[in-house]
Amino acid sequence: MHSDGYYFGTTLAKRVDYFAFPRTGSHFLWTSFTGLFDLVFFPNQFVENPEAKQRTEELNPLAVYAMKLREDGVPIQPVYINAAPQGVHGGPVLGDNPVIILIRNPHPTLYSWYHTATDRWGARIDDIRAWLKDGYRQYAEFYDRALAMQQASPERVHWIRYEQLKDSAAVLAETASFVGVRPKLSPEFVFEWTRFDRMTRSGPRSFYRVGNNAHWQNDPTWREHLRAIGPGDFSRFGYPEAV
Repeated sequence: MHSDGYYFGTTLAKRVDYFAFPRTGSHFLWTSFTGLFDLVFFPNQFVENPEAKQRTEELNPLAVYAMKLREDGVPIQPVYINAAPQGVHGGPVLGDNPVIILIRNPHPTLYSWYHTATDRWGARIDDIRAWLKDGYRQYAEFYDRALAMQQASPERVHWIRYEQLKDSAAVLAETASFVGVRPKLSPEFVFEWTRFDRMTRSGPRSFYRVGNNAHWQNDPTWREHLRAIGPGDFSRFGYPEAV
């Protein structure tokens, strides 16, 4: 560890800042990152804590093992992705490093955030509609800042759309190209092992819940909440559908 960079042995790590709103699929994406990259970390409280370790219990151990492999002949290329340059889920800021932004449709994002908070962490939300209004406001402000960053420096900001990440290995290949390293495992291999139903253990899960963008649509009470509050227009982020 050096003041002018993060070295793995004598090799200077590639550095990238990462920003994502809560429940947009960060932990799903990071499982993919462990397959693509030789990730290195500064010691931090986000990795070595009981909550983080408990999450891994909901993952398929074969998928976790597969992501630790590497193809023959691929050199070690350390990559440091700073997942909290502004604190956990802090708003996007363009600093000295290139930036990866993860985005997901706001409706399943807020649905997942609510149920994870209440079902896993025991949060009590007395006024769901007020909570939703504030959540959608935070989402819009977060990604408006990210859009402004991209417009200012498009070559330094790489967006990953959760829906495309689940659909195609091309997203992983494009991400490795943006970071500027040869993937240690092929994007196709990583994609196959991180399909949501294959990456997670079977049975009840409270963190890796369902990974399904349509799940909220089957909840009539939730849809009534959305109709009542009028979440707003998110077409500028690529999500034009109404509720």
